[in-house]
Amino acid sequence: MFENRYKEAYNAISPSQQLVSNMIARAKVEKNIGKKRFRKCRFPQKAVIVSAAMLCFVVTIPVCAAHIPTFYRIVEFVSPNLADQLVPIEKSSTSQGITMEVEAIHLEGNKAQIIISLRDAEGSGLDLVHGVMDLYDSYNLSDYTNDSVLGGCHFLTYDAEVDKAYFQVTVQSNKVYQSDKLQFSVRSILCDKYKETKNVDLSGIVYSADTKLVTLSGGGGLISDEMLPDSLQVYLGTPEDPQTKTKVLDGIKAADCAADDFTVTGIAYMDGVLRVQMCMGDNWKADRHVQLFLKDSDGNERHNDRSVGWNEEIGDTSYQFYEFWYIEDINQIENYSMYGIFHDSGEFVEGDWRVTFRVETVQE
Repeated sequence: MFENRYKEAYNAISPSQQLVSNMIARAKVEKNIGKKRFRKCRFPQKAVIVSAAMLCFVVTIPVCAAHIPTFYRIVEFVSPNLADQLVPIEKSSTSQGITMEVEAIHLEGNKAQIIISLRDAEGSGLDLVHGVMDLYDSYNLSDYTNDSVLGGCHFLTYDAEVDKAYFQVTVQSNKVYQSDKLQFSVRSILCDKYKETKNVDLSGIVYSADTKLVTLSGGGGLISDEMLPDSLQVYLGTPEDPQTKTKVLDGIKAADCAADDFTVTGIAYMDGVLRVQMCMGDNWKADRHVQLFLKDSDGNERHNDRSVGWNEEIGDTSYQFYEFWYIEDINQIENYSMYGIFHDSGEFVEGDWRVTFRVETVQE
């Protein structure tokens, strides 16, 4: 507890840019002086310069190393051991009863593939790691000069024998990663993720319904905007209003939806399009999504052709909605059925996991 509070207080300290500039300039001057005097007094003078530099670094680096990438690189060049003392190598990190470790990493230019593990911290008395989990897009890889800007995370497996959940994380940055020292961090974890298959009742389908215009936050599918019928037109943004909009069913209101569960808010078959609208609840600290399948009387299944997503705010709660479109004509809709694979997350754990390590070169 004390160690974490100390680190938080320590990391909050940052120097002024003027101090950093002065220190870099001073280091350059001392380096030039050392070169001029090198021939006169080789070993003693070098020892004096290094000692003075070390004293200078020790006095000023504690407020610089973890926050100023250029300054850290100077320290790394002068003394890797000193850099490790200021920004220590930590091969595992524990927060909120969960321990994270980097098991393997492959660097190639500005891309990195990382295998990490999570396990219950020793002595925590908690059982948070016991199955499918997610890092909830809260991860980052840094080499103290640049951070990851794009990424993806895939759950691999849970090994009950060693009580470890394994993930593969792929990240990419704008610049080439420097492999001599890296830090991988995670801010939040979703525990107890699960999925279940449930039927979606089509008996309440309507053939005429009001629509409303919403601002889109996501969506996808195989049908492009140009292929959509007029009733599903997507209004692209303009310089005056850059937000993309479309019309969706004006179904059950957000205030009447469950914040922690799925709610079917409307089903309609209009203009040759089956529209199924669903609220995912509040997804700021959860991960709910659904895969819907339409099945005919012969057992043939089809996925939706297009989906659109948006958010609606009620007080401090943000409700996420999706509307799924089946665009091809459907004969005798009463002969069809629907089911969904509903994905939900359990406990949201917010913490601070940071692992610092060096990448060793492997000879092939």
